[in-house]
Order: sequence, then C-alpha cells, then structure tokens
Amino acid sequence: MVSFMNHLAFFSFVMLLFACSSTSASESIYNKEGDFYILLSNLLGVNKKQYTYIDTQGNRQPNLLKRFKKLEKVYIKNIEPDLADDKFSFDRLKMVMFFSFYSYEKKSAAFQEYLAVDLMRIYADNKITFMEILKELPFLIQSNCDRLNSFFGFEGKNDNKKTFFIEKNEKIFDKYLTHDQARLCMENFK
Repeated sequence: MVSFMNHLAFFSFVMLLFACSSTSASESIYNKEGDFYILLSNLLGVNKKQYTYIDTQGNRQPNLLKRFKKLEKVYIKNIEPDLADDKFSFDRLKMVMFFSFYSYEKKSAAFQEYLAVDLMRIYADNKITFMEILKELPFLIQSNCDRLNSFFGFEGKNDNKKTFFIEKNEKIFDKYLTHDQARLCMENFK
C-alpha cells in the first residue's frame, strides 16, 4: 500500500509539474493516448493490464515485449527534432529527457543504449532549452547527465572527447543551473 501511495504521490507531482510548466502543448499529450501518459504510466508501473496476454490455461501473463514496443514507438516518434535547424520544442525535449529518467530509474538497457548515442546529439543542438528543463525539473539532472556521460566510451568511441566536452560545457552548466545543480551534473563526468 505504501508503494502505491508513493507512486500516486509521485505521479500527481509530475502531472502538477506539467500543468504548471510554461508549455504550449495541446491537451492530447496528457491523455491516455498521449506520449507523456504512456511513458509515465510505465515508469510508475500502472496500467499493466494493457501489456498482457491470456495463456493457454486462461491466465493473464505479462507481455514485456508489447510494453517495450509501445515505449520504443513513443521514443522513435520523439527522438527527432520537431523544429528547424535540428531544434527540439520544449515539450519534445522534455519527453526525451523523461526517457532518460525512465531508463535510469528502470535500468532499461535498451533505452540507456539508445540515449548514449542520441542524447549528446540532441544536447549539442539544444543546450539552452536542455538547461532550462533541468532547472525547471531538477530531478532530471542525475539521469540526463549520466546519459550524456555515457556517450564517452560507448562502444569504445569518444573517450578522447570527454575533457574537451567538460571544459566547454561546465561554464554552460554553471550559467544556467544553480551551483548545487551544476555540481550534481558534473559529478557524472568524473
């Protein structure tokens, strides 16, 4: 019961954040068919019944592949820029950053691998919006900075670029985040 109450409180908190957020998104992204709803319900482990099947004995069984494919479809839909010049809208970038949070919290190897490649490219073209979202939703800092760091050394690539990245971006973190937030992020690159 305590776990359910914790999930309910967290879900309520997140929905409140979205409601108070300075976005111009349509209401459809928050409904049962919306991407945020799909991602958050999977994060919280609610609505599991939709990812099940009935076995030959008539028992309901979890269908983890169906759940993963639904999440992957949402990820693929949101991983490409929706504005000119490879820019992401605030809501689209927030969705990607929530996937980073999801992969971190759920230890989802597939999404962690996707983000090890995709997130750095997105960050490079959307640094200010990225920082604004981290400042607005600081619980995303740990997971997103972790995924940015995973770019270095992923599949044996980009190890030699880490020092340059830190030197160039530490000032950006310090400029847009509080001192404690910037330090939390930078700890991921040690």
